[in-house]
Amino acid sequence: MDFVPRRHFRWGQSVMESMLAAQYLGPNQLELMDVAVPSVEPGHALIKVSACGFCGSDLGIISGMHPRARAPLTIGHEFCGTIAEIDAIDQNFAIGNFVTLYPLISCGECVACRTGHPHVCRTLRLYGFDTAGGMAEYVKVAISGLVKLPEQISPTLGAVIEPLAVAVHGVSRVNLTSESIVAVLGAGPIGLLTALVATHGGCPGVVISDVLPSRLELASSLGLRAVSAGEELARTIDELTEGEGADAVFECAGVPASAREMTSLLRPRGTIINVGVFKHPAPVDLQAVNFKELTMTGSRVYTKEDFTRAVSLASQLPLNKIVTHTFPLLDVKVAFERFQQGEGVCKVLVLPNK
Repeated sequence: MDFVPRRHFRWGQSVMESMLAAQYLGPNQLELMDVAVPSVEPGHALIKVSACGFCGSDLGIISGMHPRARAPLTIGHEFCGTIAEIDAIDQNFAIGNFVTLYPLISCGECVACRTGHPHVCRTLRLYGFDTAGGMAEYVKVAISGLVKLPEQISPTLGAVIEPLAVAVHGVSRVNLTSESIVAVLGAGPIGLLTALVATHGGCPGVVISDVLPSRLELASSLGLRAVSAGEELARTIDELTEGEGADAVFECAGVPASAREMTSLLRPRGTIINVGVFKHPAPVDLQAVNFKELTMTGSRVYTKEDFTRAVSLASQLPLNKIVTHTFPLLDVKVAFERFQQGEGVCKVLVLPNK
């Protein structure tokens, strides 16, 4: 498909007619489309996207399995860019500001929202799932969701703030100390970020596991103790704790094998933090939960405070190593195919305006 640019963005009266966007068009259909540039409504801004990352949830959307995503849909909820147009003069934001987006859309009325927990809103929606996301040259967003980024943060780091906030929130769900022994199951982006956040927070006893050698190699290059999932992980935890078990297990893989092993890795009264999203119910040893008096804690996305914390942490962590591949928007289908491969891949970014 050949695209004829009809560009130059406007400020004033000259309007750019169209832009390129990566759109989900139906099961297993991700296409680069020429679409209209969104008009800026009251309370909104138009962002010129610098970088946008693929997330595991995008696999579900593009396969047609996500329950809310409806075609045609511009995907992408992990992005950053600069403000190209803003509805009104705002004391906090101006044209040219480098920003990312807190992409959650809450109802403001349900019990979770009323009690100060809008990130677990009963009808929670997200950009890139329920409304147009950021894998495009431009995206329209609510000003209320904008988060300003320091100028020294690169677009690569800016696009990793969202998954970093997931890790920040997950680690906040349990009280770790310098004496804690922690197992992180899954060395994908969220697992790696969780292990880095926990370690940076003063918990050196972190062990991360995976089944893919390339992910273990990447984890080791980040300074993490990385071991193969299964027997090697169990043996390592036993050695570190003299057979007592870990204080906490972060489940970041969302696969049945992790659900089965997580209870066996814990000491009595240990804590499971479920960060990974299971697509289907998975068997868990509830007898172990009873006999050890384990705590099982859910962790869903993040709060605004987690996002702010992620911004402050970004430049202190080796996040550039987590981004293993970047592609121009014109190669978005190739980028997605590479992301699907798993082995040798961590975070894949698309750079729409490069």
